[in-house]
Amino acid sequence: MQQRLIVYWCVVILTLFSAAVLLMSILGVIPGMDLKVGEMLSAQQKNTVSAMTEQTDIMMARSISLSEEITKELSQYLTANGKAFSDLNDNPQLIMDLEATLYSSLRSALDVKYCSGVFVILNATVNTETEYADTSRMGIYLRLSDLKAVNTSKQHVVFFRGNAYIARAEQVQLHNRWNLEFDTSALSGYEQIMKFKGNRLAESCLWTDRLKLKDTWEDVQLLYVPVLDSTGKVRGLCGMEMSNLYFRLSYPMVEGSYGNMVTVVAPMDEKGKIYLDKAMFGDTKETHLSPTGTMTVKNGKHYNTYSAAFRKYIGRHELLNLKSCNGMPLAVLTLMSEANYEKLTAENRRAWITGTLIFLFLLLLLSITMSNRFVKPILRSLKALQDDTLTDGNLSGISEVDALVDFMQTKRNTEKLENGGIPPNIEEMLEAFALRVETLTPAERKVLQYYIEGYTIQEIASLLYISIGTARKHNTNMNRKLGITAREELMLYIDLFRKCNQLDKLTYNQVE
Repeated sequence: MQQRLIVYWCVVILTLFSAAVLLMSILGVIPGMDLKVGEMLSAQQKNTVSAMTEQTDIMMARSISLSEEITKELSQYLTANGKAFSDLNDNPQLIMDLEATLYSSLRSALDVKYCSGVFVILNATVNTETEYADTSRMGIYLRLSDLKAVNTSKQHVVFFRGNAYIARAEQVQLHNRWNLEFDTSALSGYEQIMKFKGNRLAESCLWTDRLKLKDTWEDVQLLYVPVLDSTGKVRGLCGMEMSNLYFRLSYPMVEGSYGNMVTVVAPMDEKGKIYLDKAMFGDTKETHLSPTGTMTVKNGKHYNTYSAAFRKYIGRHELLNLKSCNGMPLAVLTLMSEANYEKLTAENRRAWITGTLIFLFLLLLLSITMSNRFVKPILRSLKALQDDTLTDGNLSGISEVDALVDFMQTKRNTEKLENGGIPPNIEEMLEAFALRVETLTPAERKVLQYYIEGYTIQEIASLLYISIGTARKHNTNMNRKLGITAREELMLYIDLFRKCNQLDKLTYNQVE
């Protein structure tokens, strides 16, 4: 009986727990997938920052190396030709020869495969008398075109800026928007890098915001490193390009179990405002994220919420150790559409609630079944005992109850009931029950007494001038102390004490 009661109460507790969890989930008290999606965003953010740090470190190291190579080649070229740097102005042949000398260094830098283009700009022009002479500067700009994959070999190289004779000599196709010289007015940060006065090139690296590449439809982000002459004077700049197409191929959308994640690199001011119109974007399909306006961030427990003009996103961000031309730090963001996430969350929650309802229904069904299987055999045995029709088929199957019923039946059939003894196991059970009765409080003893007298719980509450709730509380405490679970079981014990002429053990020292 004890084992069956333990199993029965475990089922009841599980049923109540499932009902409580279901109610909290429906009311939104349980956070659901927030913790898991936060962990997923953090893991992806860590991977993205690691990859981007590696890429930018290599780009800066190679740009610094390119600047040093150009400085060396520039010095050697001018010395060999007996020229000063100022002699480059208005001397197209000298400029072309110098650019041809520098070409191989740029082509080697482009083979690093961590960028989509390389360039060098020197502070000289073929014609100082033209209208745009102040912003037109010599140099070479090599770019990769027809990008289909990142870090693939034998990329198609085009000649975007520089002398066309060099492109023909090197058998490099001219860009369809080719021009002889750079327009520095279209290069944000050009004047800033030209004013560099430090000694270490590592301190001079500057990154631009996303800017429109002149005469093209493409957006790019440029890395600047100053080019010095042998005296340490800034004579121009060189660096690498990362086009938005290359960035998108480098950082594709990542499909996650809770939504797709997109990578963004954007300037972020000290107030936490993110400038999307100056940002670089990975693959943004299905997120409706556009390079316009600004975005604000609200920090959260598991993830941050980023609000754009008409949409919200959830994600993480981290500042990179990079210097930008606008003075604001660059932040790497891993974002996920809040609308898509909430839609997925709602679908998962509905599925979870449905599963919980099914589980709860099964628990209730099991609880009812166990209750019936536990109580009904006892009632059947008692009914058969009362009707004097007790047979082996009417026994409950519970050893303690069957022993009790058998004893009562035997005692009933004994001609001298007064001289009949009580089996030891029944005597021990009655003694144990009587001892538990002694632990009852006066109020609980009154409830027990009224049960002995045949009253119901509602009648007991009226007789004691207490509320039905208080009466039930006394009843619950009494049942717990007596080790019973139902009124039928209590009445069974009372009837057993009465049949054995030991009812006084239940009423002894009753509180008046």
